[in-house]
Amino acid sequence: MDKDIFYISLFMILVGIAGQLAWYFFGGIACPVSGGQPYLFNIPCNPNATAASFQEMQNVSGLMMLIGFVLLPAGLFKDGMPSPGRGAKVFIGVVLILLAGLTFTVYVNLPHPVGVTATPQSFVTILPGSGVNRTGQPGVTYSPRVITVVIGINNTVQWKNTDSALHSVTPLATDPVTSFGCICNVNPSGTSGDTFVYTFTTPGTYYYHCVYHSWMMGEVIVKN
Repeated sequence: MDKDIFYISLFMILVGIAGQLAWYFFGGIACPVSGGQPYLFNIPCNPNATAASFQEMQNVSGLMMLIGFVLLPAGLFKDGMPSPGRGAKVFIGVVLILLAGLTFTVYVNLPHPVGVTATPQSFVTILPGSGVNRTGQPGVTYSPRVITVVIGINNTVQWKNTDSALHSVTPLATDPVTSFGCICNVNPSGTSGDTFVYTFTTPGTYYYHCVYHSWMMGEVIVKN
């Protein structure tokens, strides 16, 4: 057993897990307007940079964790099968438990839309400039801001992002109706994933917003 490689790999795995958990617990929280309350590590919010920063944190920490797992066998089995003491066994057990918890949280966080994706019949456009502070002007972000659809006729809705910033179509926490079931990111215009399609199957009023820009609000009224 090569203790140096072993401890380096464990360090990288733990740092990677910490980065993934930070992304999971903080990355989906709506950021206040630019210059507002500190977001994380006491850094003032910048709505246009927060999403990208946390995505980069996820990428870097995920790569570090992967490298740690690649190095771990080299540290454990370099000189044959290891015979770790009680402390090492406890430490390895904690790492495995953290890894299992991380796998579970990542799975839970994956988008699982309730509706069935189909050819859209209704359309909402995320207008250019929506990422700029539009407090008091919700009608110039999602267009139209309020739409009415009828089940079986035009209840499959497509949101298209024509802005240069990342946005989302996310149900409000106060929404009493069963909603999309995901944060539902809509990538910047011209990139893969710059549209989001959802089929509504339950009548009601669905309120949604952008988790990255608090002034962006929309509404879908679903009728039979």
